[in-house]
Amino acid sequence: MKNLISKLTNRSNPLVRDQRGITGLETAIVLIAFVVVSSVFAFAALSTGLFTTDKAKETIYAGLSEARSTMELKGSVIANATVAGTAGVVEELVFQVSNAAAGEAIDLSQGNTIIRYTDKNQSANLNSVTEFSVDDMGTGDGDSMLERGEVFEIRILNMDTQSNTDLDFDLLVDTQFTLEVIPPKGAVLFIQRVTPISFDLFTLLN
Repeated sequence: MKNLISKLTNRSNPLVRDQRGITGLETAIVLIAFVVVSSVFAFAALSTGLFTTDKAKETIYAGLSEARSTMELKGSVIANATVAGTAGVVEELVFQVSNAAAGEAIDLSQGNTIIRYTDKNQSANLNSVTEFSVDDMGTGDGDSMLERGEVFEIRILNMDTQSNTDLDFDLLVDTQFTLEVIPPKGAVLFIQRVTPISFDLFTLLN
């Protein structure tokens, strides 16, 4: 009987001392942890990449929208003078604009679009119906949106200082001036001209 118990004890001891199963379990835990950490890192990298791609796409679309919302000057700038000759002053400036490259619609209504007038004596922002008017040339649909295929006439009003409180000096003969038509979005239309040494009542400024 003692011999039988001794044999059973000797056979069970190697099973108790064998730890290969525990080592395999630890390896599995480490492997699972590695896979989980790699998955989290991959998800974070993928999310960052998608976010960056989305922002880049928004920037590209915004740039395209700005580039397509561009005006161009059609024809000459006309200066309407108070009287002909060297004693006259400019009362109105008139010019036409269209949508360049059949781009997106541009809101030319006063307050949304601002016209900055500058000469050697002054600079003023014109943004009200008493300072400039916007009218389509028979090609529009009745609103103030400059759309593809339309031509609008912009008229700078009351430029003699007796009529316009924003301008302190008259626009005289032989004077350089600039107009910047600043829409709510898109490129600024820059116009620079010099008045002649003597006015007609209607003078083309090429």
